[in-house]
Amino acid sequence: MSQTLTLTRIETKLFVRDWASLFFVFVLPLGLLTIFSLIGGDDPTAEDGIPVSFLPTMAIGIGIGLLGFATLPMILAAYREKGVLRRMSTTPVKPVKLLVAQLLLHLVAAALVIVLILGAGALFFDAALPSAPLPFVVAALLYSVAQLSIGLLIAGLIPTAKAASIVGNLLLFPSMFFAGVWTPGDLMPESIRWLRDVTPMGAGMTSMQDAWSGQWPGTVSLIALLVAIVASVAVAARFFRWE
Repeated sequence: MSQTLTLTRIETKLFVRDWASLFFVFVLPLGLLTIFSLIGGDDPTAEDGIPVSFLPTMAIGIGIGLLGFATLPMILAAYREKGVLRRMSTTPVKPVKLLVAQLLLHLVAAALVIVLILGAGALFFDAALPSAPLPFVVAALLYSVAQLSIGLLIAGLIPTAKAASIVGNLLLFPSMFFAGVWTPGDLMPESIRWLRDVTPMGAGMTSMQDAWSGQWPGTVSLIALLVAIVASVAVAARFFRWE
């Protein structure tokens, strides 16, 4: 455990020195929340079928999505590409401990994204906090674990950091579309609206929106997140490449 915590501290120092990752994970979602909140004005009521919880859950969804689709797979793929994982396998500090350290680091980063968006929304835009805190925590945690599991899968199968970045982007933008980032609420075509509840990002955002309105997340969304976690971890564990 001490080795894992030491690795986590080291990886955290490296992470905070990466200004590009910090920008995309923290600043970009906050910027989107700010821009769309200013465009929407001060009226907190929902319009055009768009729930009032859409903007904060959208920002959280994108921030955590970037952790899973971009930063985690790129870091792990870069370590494998440079031979770090292979060299660690010959030392008492096994590479699996590095994976655990990265997952812990990214879970903390996901929590910071959530706190940042909730805090900024409440302080600067008079946004209400989730009406059901416990269901919101459950939804946010499941979504975070699902996205990081997908990131672990990408890192396990894709050999280089550059390729992992390409694959992550190829998955990120369709995920945002099917989650309803571009066409929120009833603006999404009815024929594909069901995909919002079964894709990981869409299920995560929908679950958090349910908690925002005081309800437990829907069964379909929870099952979708659990399936994403189990499937991604199972495939990653079977095919993860250490070198």
